[in-house]
Amino acid sequence: MATGASDEQRLLPLTLVAQVGLSLGLALVLAIVVGRTVGTSALLGGIAAFAPNAFLAARLVNADVASLMRAAWIGEIGKLLLAALLFGMIFAFVRPLSVPAVFGGFLATHFAILPALLFLQRGGEKRTS
Repeated sequence: MATGASDEQRLLPLTLVAQVGLSLGLALVLAIVVGRTVGTSALLGGIAAFAPNAFLAARLVNADVASLMRAAWIGEIGKLLLAALLFGMIFAFVRPLSVPAVFGGFLATHFAILPALLFLQRGGEKRTS
């Protein structure tokens, strides 16, 4: 059972690494194929997704069992506020900007959790087989 606990403990950093990797890869491909503005915009959208998730992860990792719910609530509120702040800064200060690329990078970075969850599920199936 100890291997199962380590897999669950690895899910959080694995997800964050997947988000950064997907965000950087998508930005690079878009910059090469479509142009620098679209690539940069996608990267900024990815940052607007990754940074709040990293904030929430830090809140939850450092919480003990007694304060886990409080940490989760504060972390989620902070995550929403940080995302709103980042989007506000992107739209206020970055020119030129591709709005669809910003939201595309944001969504793609959020969906990077799926491979991490599939990896964890696949590991669980190997142990039970």
